[in-house]
Amino acid sequence: MTSGLPAEFIERLGRIVASDDLPLVLESFAITKPIFARLNPLRAAPDETFAELEQAGFSPRRVAGHETALRFEPSCRDDLMRSAAVNEGRLYPQSLSSQCAAPLLDPVGAEWVLDLAAAPGGKTLHLAALMNNEGRLSAVEPIRPRMYRLAENLKRGGATHVKTYLMDGRAVERKTPDRFDRVLLDAPCSSESRMRIGDEESLRYWSPRKIGEQSRKQLGLLSAALRACRPGGRVLYSTCSLAPEENERIVDQAIRRFDGEIEILPFTIPSVIQRAGLTAWEGEAFMPELANTCRILPSSEVDAFFLALLQRHS
Repeated sequence: MTSGLPAEFIERLGRIVASDDLPLVLESFAITKPIFARLNPLRAAPDETFAELEQAGFSPRRVAGHETALRFEPSCRDDLMRSAAVNEGRLYPQSLSSQCAAPLLDPVGAEWVLDLAAAPGGKTLHLAALMNNEGRLSAVEPIRPRMYRLAENLKRGGATHVKTYLMDGRAVERKTPDRFDRVLLDAPCSSESRMRIGDEESLRYWSPRKIGEQSRKQLGLLSAALRACRPGGRVLYSTCSLAPEENERIVDQAIRRFDGEIEILPFTIPSVIQRAGLTAWEGEAFMPELANTCRILPSSEVDAFFLALLQRHS
């Protein structure tokens, strides 16, 4: 079952994940998982799109606790991706784990909101829908081809109030300090959740070295996100990595730069297997409050995800 995964990755998982959870986690890398997608109310009433998908034979299923999330069988992937609902922006394919991020920020239309590493745009579009295309939503992306894809997805999805910026997100703290009510940082990461046994492309680039390279970038981005957030505002940090070096350690190090200004808020997420964040790793102790962060365990249904909801105080 695990012979296709890097041996060092498996060894690390044994130290990251509780022994009772480890079989489920390891099995998840060998399973063809269902498809999840999000109904987009900016393009059509969700109930109308749901009925359209039912009539077309896709057999969508609602997901408890996630108002606009739908589940589909893996066998319909190709037809779903070619469907009018997807190509006209009424439905956005997105993992259930990723769909958890934007609602945790709970943005409202009058607020200033920032998506700090925005491409390909699924979470930006989700924020726009939650804001009903009101207020101010800024999306930052440093890589030009990914910016084009971001702009294309926002246009298809009907997000009309988003301002896009081609720039390194780490510069935001200097350009717009203390500005935004809500900041979402789905940080570039080692993408461990996307690894699949039998898919050599997904396994080829994993290494402890890559984890270290990404963590340096992540710390700069999270520090910038916290600086750009106004006192009283909130920052949501997420990755699709299982590595503590990219998750709890980054949150711990970033918070220590702010001398008591940052609180880690607890939360629960329905329809996923949620575990508390680690409070220590490889002999290094983190703040006890790191237990308020969330690890979504990979399973036969969903991919791994890490989330931390941070409140900045004055």
